[in-house]
Amino acid sequence: MIRLGLYFRTIKYLRWEQIYYQLFFRLKRKIFNRMPELAFAPTPRQLTLVKSIPSAQCYQKNKFVFLNNEMLFGSHIDWNCNAFGKLWTYNLNYFDFLHQEKMEINEAVNLIDDYCNNAAILKDGVEPYPISVRLINWIKFFALNNINNPRYNAVLYSHCSHLASNLEYHLLGNHLLENGYALFFASYYFSESDFYKKAKKILRSELVEQVKKDGAHFELSPMYHQILLARLLDCINLAKSNNSNEELLPLLQSTAMKMIGWLKAVTFQNGDIPMVNDAISGIAPSSREIFSYASRLGVDADSSRLSDSGYRMIRVRRMEMFLDIGNIGPDYIPGHAHSDTFNFILYVDNRPLLVEAGTSTYAVGTQRIIERSTASHNTVIVNEKNQSEVWSSFRVGKRATIIRTEENDHKIRASHDGYASLNVVHERSWGWLEDEFEIVDEIIGGRDVSAVAYIHFPPGLTPKIEGVTVHVGPVVITFKGQQHILLEQYDYATAYNKLNKGDVLKVSFKRGLETRIKLVR
Repeated sequence: MIRLGLYFRTIKYLRWEQIYYQLFFRLKRKIFNRMPELAFAPTPRQLTLVKSIPSAQCYQKNKFVFLNNEMLFGSHIDWNCNAFGKLWTYNLNYFDFLHQEKMEINEAVNLIDDYCNNAAILKDGVEPYPISVRLINWIKFFALNNINNPRYNAVLYSHCSHLASNLEYHLLGNHLLENGYALFFASYYFSESDFYKKAKKILRSELVEQVKKDGAHFELSPMYHQILLARLLDCINLAKSNNSNEELLPLLQSTAMKMIGWLKAVTFQNGDIPMVNDAISGIAPSSREIFSYASRLGVDADSSRLSDSGYRMIRVRRMEMFLDIGNIGPDYIPGHAHSDTFNFILYVDNRPLLVEAGTSTYAVGTQRIIERSTASHNTVIVNEKNQSEVWSSFRVGKRATIIRTEENDHKIRASHDGYASLNVVHERSWGWLEDEFEIVDEIIGGRDVSAVAYIHFPPGLTPKIEGVTVHVGPVVITFKGQQHILLEQYDYATAYNKLNKGDVLKVSFKRGLETRIKLVR
């Protein structure tokens, strides 16, 4: 019964089309879902493109490194290799390596040849998402290197047709948007009106749906925001370079301007993004690369005042604090969300001083549950319960909702109902001066509740506790209202599949806690 309740609390937020298409595609895969036979593809257009953002170095002489796992193949690549899980196989099939710096054209062509030789036995690589990413990478590579190979085009057209018939309406979110980007590229390359109609339908609806008023991608991961923005810029590149009358161009450009403005607002001065929700370094193009690419395309940034994303960036003197006073994400697709309401991250002198545990894996298991839990973030846990009911790898049942916010030039206050089952409301306020932040937590209602505020430090920073005062780097942290201060270690995700030990403060209290973070040198 407990499990049935969890399923209900998860499923009730879904949209009807997600449930319909989940059932539809499962049935279709069992009965009809075969790749179209390779056929003579329409004659492609010779496209021109401005140079885009290079991919990270991930390939060298049949050795592939994705997600910090390395595989060396022999003379032929096992494109179905699942030694490191499905996400690694997806990365292998993306073909991002075509656009890494100093990639030899002949070597890239040999890899495409090998892929085409194995077209009949591909598995994960012919699912809609990897097709979408690979399709764009191949078309960009062909355009930039003036390649027109009938065999490549036949495989590519077969995959485009398969994608067009298997759009990810069961997942929605970033998956469906990637499908739309890919069909937009396919429509230009093959001059295919059916691809264009489907791309236009997706882009017109999803860019409006998925980009919030302040410019944030609605899944609220800065990393996915970077990925989707870079791909949007690719679409602008394609349209501006090949069709000055593209009817979607105003929408593409205005959306990109909003997204650039938001990314500028949340990027730390040293170029880092906040690693909140599912986000980790080394996956997406950097903010600097994106801003440079946008400049080459003549796309400016809209000024962004952070609002409906729920994120705020406070900059005072040598300190930058990123904080979260929003809901965890779109109700019907919270798969990349963490239980992190009222979390905050602090940089001092362009270096991280307070962080969260981060994301090292998407694999179902203990580590994934830990990293999504409330205790892995700089917020408060009550009676050892998560604010939001994160489970499995991408599931959320009952979730915390913001019930009140107040903001002015020097203070932000908000409360959430994530502990409603305990008859408790958590209220947190942040106040700031030139060299100091004050954070006040209040636990309102309930009986016999115990609260713990977590404060995570990155590896290499060792706090020193003296009574109610903690010295760390150039700041002093003091507490008022605490019962106990405990220093423990936790696993910090430095990259995907990479963990280092860091220190975490666990500050227990009953009803209220005041935390002051002050620059002392």
